[in-house]
Amino acid sequence: MLRKGEFFMSEKRSKSNKKFMLLSAIGIFMVADHHTFTAFNILGDFMPYNSFFMPMFVFISGYFNKVDGSTNLWTYLVKKIKTLLIPYIGLSLTVFGVQQLINYIKLGNEMDPLPSDYFSFVIKRIVTTGSFGAIVEPMWFVIALFCSLMIYAVLKKLLDKMKLWNSFVMFAVFLGLHLLAIWIARNNDTESIKPFLIPLKCLFFFPFIELGVIYRNSLEQKHSAMSGTGKIALMFFLLLVNAIRTLCLPAAYDIAFDSIDEMAGFTSPYIVTPMISSLVGILFWLTFAELVGKQVCESRFVNFMSCNTFWIMGLHITFYNILNLILMGINNGIHALTDFDTEAFKSTEWYFWGIGSNIKILYVMVGVLGPLGLKWLYDRLMAFIGGRVARLGEGSEQKAKLLNTVTKPVLALLFVGIVAGTVALTRPKISDGESYIPDTSAETDIGADSEPDTEEPSADPEDDGRESTPDAGQESYPDGGQESSPDNGGQESEAAIPADASPVYAYLDLAYEHDGEAADYLTNACAVNGNGSFTFTVSRSDDAEVPLAIDGLSYMGIRIMDDDTSDLDIRSAEIPEVKVKCGGDELRAEISGFAPYEDGVIMVFLDCFDPSGTETYDFSGKDEIEVTFTVSSAKLK
Repeated sequence: MLRKGEFFMSEKRSKSNKKFMLLSAIGIFMVADHHTFTAFNILGDFMPYNSFFMPMFVFISGYFNKVDGSTNLWTYLVKKIKTLLIPYIGLSLTVFGVQQLINYIKLGNEMDPLPSDYFSFVIKRIVTTGSFGAIVEPMWFVIALFCSLMIYAVLKKLLDKMKLWNSFVMFAVFLGLHLLAIWIARNNDTESIKPFLIPLKCLFFFPFIELGVIYRNSLEQKHSAMSGTGKIALMFFLLLVNAIRTLCLPAAYDIAFDSIDEMAGFTSPYIVTPMISSLVGILFWLTFAELVGKQVCESRFVNFMSCNTFWIMGLHITFYNILNLILMGINNGIHALTDFDTEAFKSTEWYFWGIGSNIKILYVMVGVLGPLGLKWLYDRLMAFIGGRVARLGEGSEQKAKLLNTVTKPVLALLFVGIVAGTVALTRPKISDGESYIPDTSAETDIGADSEPDTEEPSADPEDDGRESTPDAGQESYPDGGQESSPDNGGQESEAAIPADASPVYAYLDLAYEHDGEAADYLTNACAVNGNGSFTFTVSRSDDAEVPLAIDGLSYMGIRIMDDDTSDLDIRSAEIPEVKVKCGGDELRAEISGFAPYEDGVIMVFLDCFDPSGTETYDFSGKDEIEVTFTVSSAKLK
């Protein structure tokens, strides 16, 4: 019989493995910090978040994974559906409903409708990149983690029953597959590998699952037995390793890797870099957790945060946007806030108030405490409902069983109805035949990360990772460049667009570092008045900032921006090809990310390699960069 307080009791627990409790809390805090473009940046200059934290979450999942030859795969599948896919669906629907409400408030009549093919778009996104849009982008990792764990379970059960499974041998095999996945991703454009993203991400993650198993079975006791001095010395050694690697790689940030949701962002010329970076980062923070775990092991807040990483992962960007709504209301109705850009906030879910770096701390706090506060309220509500259901079932075991069976489905239907009602009340009308334009602003590579719900093996050994998170997209969209320099040679039309059509404008964004600070330089505007090829030319003599941008160049991006005066419809437009020339050489330009039309903007991001295609190209000291891009599928409005 259902007892009072038993309803959803599994949501309220205390973790007994304090080391991994702390490691989980550290990881999820880094996710929230990373998505503010690093307000705290905990040792990020030496060990960038994107160099380890996503594999670290898989490592934690592997640590608690005890699949073997005796595992019932059907039971395991059902468990993973309950702990991964059902929460994924629930939080995704929650965020979708809230996003519609946020867009309705901030955009009003400017809000884009959801066309009839939205459902097919969502399905396509989920089975490739893993999430349906920018505001819930970090959830992509749940799909990859689920598939990785299930394939791993099938392999291990079969080989273990045949007495062929050896963790060290399998780690070597998985390492080879991991390197193969990176090689495939580096040598193919993003669009061509999109149908194979889930298999590639599984290959990327397999060695970290097995690494968690190896640590638990063979290394943990030795690691834990190290003296405090030895642990501190190990941490300093790992920092030194990364310092040396940073000096040896073409660019400092090459030790990191972004856009794992699209298997892109591997800028290092060496395919072993992600594995080495991951091993260094995981071991560093695991040692840190060993060193200080006893001091925080009784913290109820750290335990609650560690138990509810899924909520933080799925909702922190939503709470950033809720904070922005509040700031927009203050700015527009009460008091003008210095440098708060309402139009930029309307254009992207990744806008942050640019008054100064300290304001990002507020975003991090809201991104962590907001979801935790909501989870606390959720727990209270479920306890209340559970108590009521228990009272109704008192005195009759059959009645109690029936109530226990139907309550959760009824609540699920009620929840779906609330989300559907929110969408119906907020979305604008859409004309027949209009197609959906994906909501993927700022998908530059939120390389994402996840956070498993880590419990002690003896308590629940198979309750592995539950979350994800991306890396960082563009903070806001530009509002213009300087002058126009189109290449009129490619004006043949795919859709009978007249030569005198009013254009949209493209800008080349040079993202660079100078004196330790990140900056962006937008080149002169390029008028795009049809389908064809267009060229940017950036010369060191253009203005005083160009030499800084060229010498410190990290990556390039092309942005095409619509406006009300243009005759072109770029909602379905693509940039299928980009060519880059510098110093007389034609470089190998790789499209590392593409953000389809969102609020008047499409974006593409580039990594450039030397003509041989083996090393990241060094633009330092070069006088001129020429970028030619092709536009296709643009139409007349």
